[in-house]
Amino acid sequence: MGHLLSEPKLTAVRAALSEPFNDFPTDYDYLASELEGVDPEVLYEIFFSEVAPVCFTNIAAVVPTVWTGFDPDSLRVAIEARLKARASSWLRRQFDRLLIIWLRYQYRYLWREIVSRL
Repeated sequence: MGHLLSEPKLTAVRAALSEPFNDFPTDYDYLASELEGVDPEVLYEIFFSEVAPVCFTNIAAVVPTVWTGFDPDSLRVAIEARLKARASSWLRRQFDRLLIIWLRYQYRYLWREIVSRL
């Protein structure tokens, strides 16, 4: 993506943005404090283009597999693998483009909660 975050900061931002996809209620005020200083446009892109495609199935599932939080390192690996697959496959890019459009519609309420506290 076009953001200029260091690897540790990017991992922390992705982990914070994955919180709404857990099974437990999200503390959006705490989440906003974790995201402080990052441009909301960058956060929007990371949320919908990187985090949501990997994490949305957790809250879409009848019985979520992640209850208390995604492991930041495992999340980073999953996101990087997806980005690599997207970059190397035209079909994956098209699929992900449509998926991201759907995610922006389906989970806009999560983004509104996040951005309202930034």
